[in-house]
Amino acid sequence: MNNTKASASVILRHLLSCSTIRNKAVLMALLSLISFVFSIAIGYLCYLFVGPTSLGIWYNSYWICFFFLCGFLASSFFVFRHDIKTKPENLFLAIVLSITCFSSLSFNVNAPSWDSGSHYRFVVEWSRLGSPVALSVTDIKMMELSSVDLYFNLSDLDNYADTLNAESAFLDGSFARTNIVFGYKSIASHPATLVYVLLSLLPISFSSKYILTRLIYAIIYSLVTFTGMKQLRSGKMLYAVIALLPTAVFLASNYGYDYWVNAFILCSTALLVRELQTPQEPISLKRVFLIIGLFVAAMGPKAIYFPLVLLCLLVPRSKFSSPQASRLFRGAVLFACLFVVASFLIPFLHQGLSSGDPRGGEAVSPTEQVKFILSNPFEYARILSSFLQTYCSLNTSASYINFYAYLGFSAWQYWVLVLFMMLFTAITDKSEVDKALCTWKSRVLSLTLSVVTIALVATSLYVAFTPVGSETIAGCQPRYIIPVLFCTLIFLSSHRLAWPRENNRKKTMYNTAILGLMSFVLMAGLWQVYIGLLW
Repeated sequence: MNNTKASASVILRHLLSCSTIRNKAVLMALLSLISFVFSIAIGYLCYLFVGPTSLGIWYNSYWICFFFLCGFLASSFFVFRHDIKTKPENLFLAIVLSITCFSSLSFNVNAPSWDSGSHYRFVVEWSRLGSPVALSVTDIKMMELSSVDLYFNLSDLDNYADTLNAESAFLDGSFARTNIVFGYKSIASHPATLVYVLLSLLPISFSSKYILTRLIYAIIYSLVTFTGMKQLRSGKMLYAVIALLPTAVFLASNYGYDYWVNAFILCSTALLVRELQTPQEPISLKRVFLIIGLFVAAMGPKAIYFPLVLLCLLVPRSKFSSPQASRLFRGAVLFACLFVVASFLIPFLHQGLSSGDPRGGEAVSPTEQVKFILSNPFEYARILSSFLQTYCSLNTSASYINFYAYLGFSAWQYWVLVLFMMLFTAITDKSEVDKALCTWKSRVLSLTLSVVTIALVATSLYVAFTPVGSETIAGCQPRYIIPVLFCTLIFLSSHRLAWPRENNRKKTMYNTAILGLMSFVLMAGLWQVYIGLLW
C-alpha cells in the first residue's frame, strides 16, 4: 500500500513539474476537465440566482463556455509557468487562440463589427468564380448587412438563426456581382473563401457555415502573431500587448481584412527586428524573402501602408556576404514597395477616380477633392495637421484599444490599464540585444514612416469619404493606427532602460503580470459588452 502511494505521489509530482510536452498536455487535459466541471457548477448557481434563460432552460451555454475559458486560461498560466521567462510565446498562443476563437464562435449569427456584410460579400463572390451566380436569399441578406440590430436575447438569437437557415433553401436571381478586384487586393478573404467552399459541400445549416467560416480569421491571426513573437529576442511583451489589444482581437473574431493587415505587419516587423537584434548573424536568402514577402502580403488589402516596407532598409550592410548582396536586397525592398503602390495606382490610372464612398454623402467627389488639395496644398496641410493632432492623441487611443464597434466601449479603466501597459512595455521591455536596434537612425526612420503612413491613410479617406473642402477628415477610424504601433514603439526606448534585466528572476513576474492583465482585460471586456448580456 505504501509503495503504491509513493508511486502515485512520484507520478503526480512528475506530472505537476511540467518538464516535458507530454506532461504539459496531460496536465492541461486534466485541468480543463476540472474547469469544465466547475463551469457547469457556476452555470447552475447562476440559474438559481437569475432564473432560466429566455430559451426556458437552466443552462446558458455562452456563460458556461466563458467560465470554462477562465479556468482554461488559469490552467495555462500554471502549465506554462516554466516557459514564461524565456518562451512566453507558448502562453501567448494559448491566450490569443482560445479567446479569439471563443469570441468568434460566441458572436453566432450576430454581426457586431464594421462592414461585416461587405467582407462576407468578398468571401462569397470569390467562391462563385467560374460557376453560375446562384445565391441563396440568406447569402444576399448577409452580404447586404451594414449595421443591424444585435440579438442578446437567446430566444431571439436562435429564432433569427432558424430564419436564416430556412431562407437559405431559396435561391435569389437578383444578385449582381461587383467588379471583383484581383487576388492580391482580396488576399485576406481567400482563406475564408476556401473554408466556405469546403463547408458548402457538407450537409450543415447556413448558420453553422457562416460561423465556422468566420473562425478561420481567428485561427490565422493567432498563429501568425505567435510566429512573429517567437522570432523576437526582446520586446515580446510589447508585442503581446499590441497583438492582444481588445479591439484587435475583436477585429480578428469577425469578417474583415483588419485581422490580416494587423497580424502580418506585426509578424513581418518582428522578423525584421530579430535581424536588427542579431547584427553579427548573417541574414539568409530565405529570411530575406520571408521578411519582404510578409510585408507585401500584409498590405494586399490596405496598400496605403506601403511606406512601412521601407523599414527593411534598416538591415545593416554587415549582415550580407558582399556589398553586391546588400545592394540587391535594397533594390528588392524598393521593388516590393513599388509593387504595393502599383496595386492601387494602376487601377486608379486605368479607371480614374470613382464617385467615392456613398456613405460619405452626396457632397463627396474624389475628383473635386483632389483638385482642392492640389490647388490649396498649404490649406490642406493645415487641415491634415489639425486632424492628426487629435487623431493621434492619447484620448483617441480608447477607440483602438477597447472599442468593440457596434457593441460599444468596455469600461474606461480597461483602456487606461492597457494604455499604461503599452507605454510601460515600450520603455522597459528591452535587453542588451536592443543596443543595435534602438539607434537614432532607426528611431527617426520608423517614426517618419509611421507618420507618413498615417497621413496617407487620412488623405485617402479625405479624398474618398469626405465632402469637398471640409475642415476635417471623415471616416478615418482610429483602428487604422493599430498596424503602425509596434513599428513605432519597438524602436523608441533604449537598452539602458531595460527592467527587469534578462537574467533577473523578476522577468518571470514581469511577463506573467503583463500577460495576466491582458487576459483579464480581454475577458472582462468581452463579458461586459456582449457575453454578460446574453440570457
